Amino acid sequence: MEKWQDKALLEIKKKMRIVDGRNISAEDYPEKRDCYPKLYKYITEHNPDYNGKICALYGLRRTGKTVMMNQCIAELPPEEKEKSVYILCKETCDMLEMEQVLDELYEKGKRLFFIDEVTLIEDLQVYGNVFSDYYRTMGAKIVIAGTDSFGIYMAKTDILYDRTILIHTSQIPYAEFKRICKKDLDTYIEYGGTLTNTTYKNNQNANEYLNTAIVENILHGLEGREEKRKHATVLTELYDRNELVSVIQKMINRFSYEITMKAINRSYKSAPLYATYQTDKSKYQGKLEIMFINDATKSALGIKNNDEMQTVVTQEDLEMIKKYLRFLDLYITIPTFQSLKRGGGRDLEILQQPGMIYAHATELLHQLEQDNLWNNTCEIEDKTIFMQRADQFVKGILLENIILSETYKCYQEIDRKRFYVSQLSVGPVDDLPDAEADLIIVDMEKKESYLFEIKHSDQVVDKQTRHLRNEDFINYISENFAPVKKCCVIYNGQPTRNGAIDYLNAEKFLMCIHEMDLSKRENLDKLFQTDDNNKKYEQWKQILLFFFYIFLLEVRRKNEIICLFKNRNQDEKFEKRKRNFSKKDGRKIESNPFCIF
Repeated sequence: MEKWQDKALLEIKKKMRIVDGRNISAEDYPEKRDCYPKLYKYITEHNPDYNGKICALYGLRRTGKTVMMNQCIAELPPEEKEKSVYILCKETCDMLEMEQVLDELYEKGKRLFFIDEVTLIEDLQVYGNVFSDYYRTMGAKIVIAGTDSFGIYMAKTDILYDRTILIHTSQIPYAEFKRICKKDLDTYIEYGGTLTNTTYKNNQNANEYLNTAIVENILHGLEGREEKRKHATVLTELYDRNELVSVIQKMINRFSYEITMKAINRSYKSAPLYATYQTDKSKYQGKLEIMFINDATKSALGIKNNDEMQTVVTQEDLEMIKKYLRFLDLYITIPTFQSLKRGGGRDLEILQQPGMIYAHATELLHQLEQDNLWNNTCEIEDKTIFMQRADQFVKGILLENIILSETYKCYQEIDRKRFYVSQLSVGPVDDLPDAEADLIIVDMEKKESYLFEIKHSDQVVDKQTRHLRNEDFINYISENFAPVKKCCVIYNGQPTRNGAIDYLNAEKFLMCIHEMDLSKRENLDKLFQTDDNNKKYEQWKQILLFFFYIFLLEVRRKNEIICLFKNRNQDEKFEKRKRNFSKKDGRKIESNPFCIF
């Protein structure tokens, strides 16, 4: 290689951080993502399915992509680890520059390339096939990841089509979060979505993450593509005028409700604020500047009402934004029907970043604390109750979303054609009083329905089961879906039973769902073992008590035997003393038998 070529290569390397695999240790990250085995399998196995394909770690920021790379390198056998190298793109470069670096490393014997922040390669979506078509044919294996994961997805659908093993990292189920982060369910509700509790710690952090991990992610991924040219005006204008964040924030505020143009164009109303206010309106009327609080929250979240926006968002534009958010695994769509026989209903859209929603509630509570009228007119007790209700409102909605989305994905993975998982609401339109099920599971093969109420509470209250005891509602489900086999309440307390209603622990339910999802086995009965478990507990309790009783009897018997031997031993000692004494003083005993006493 000529001197000028060496110099040029050195300049290129300044844009990257290159680490020999032998120098990488993952001791600081002992826990691994559930998807990690897929990565390790790709690197270590010679599978015909991997021929001509690279592996792409695809997901939002702070979901473990870089850590997974380091863990994989650190776990490799010594001879394979020697062939590995980690490359971090620190600055923008092009594919030609990356090729020069890879060629040099290949000549040095490197065959396993882990390229991080790959989306900083400006022409990745044009020449990304070089990774698969050239280096894979030379026996190399390449793993890529990047902050702008949307760009990877776009490349996968275009230049890297059918050339990529895609490993999704965005979705972190509760069970996995608990195993890795060692946190409880409430912490997951407050910070869930990433593997750190700093992402949604406050509104500033949440907005920063929304801008970098989602908004800029989408825009960078669309650079130079037909989609951006088609929607260039609306996307660019929304972004440049800080209105794209506003649109997404409005979607987030809608929680699990249908994301429509109405939701985007209507005036912003904080869901937890107004829902909590309506529960006891008379108590807080005149004591709370609800409009002021709402406007302050709106301003803090960067939300603009329709009349404040300069950009007109059409239905087509909205559907396009929703599509890109779905590509990022930000939310899922769950079909809902009023009847499996007649259809009807609407799609339910659930945001899979609970921490992002909870950041809204945190900001609301912050704005409440700043309200002068509130501080001057409301008693401390009233303030505490109101803020607790607002907090519980959000956590209740989020717990419903978490359980519904994880259950839906689990059962769809097991057998999409067999199981129907959704929510159900009926009312006067159905010639019924208002009633709902937060979760319904229908086994269409066995013709069985299971109904659930979901409550963010650890108390058993009869009011929780009013819909599950509604005979008209039960009959409606039996006629339109399948006969109801079991009704349950999922809550934060211990498993128990209240009449005919089973109470299931939310955390245990999610853990069980996760196990089913990983195994892809039905094991449906595991969800409803409350009675059996209680019976088994009582049986084991009786057995243990019986053995404890036997143990006590055995201890008592042994003590009696010990005492017996002890007494017998004492008697033998006494007799021995008598015999010894008689030998010495036989004459005294003969003359006076009572002298020794």
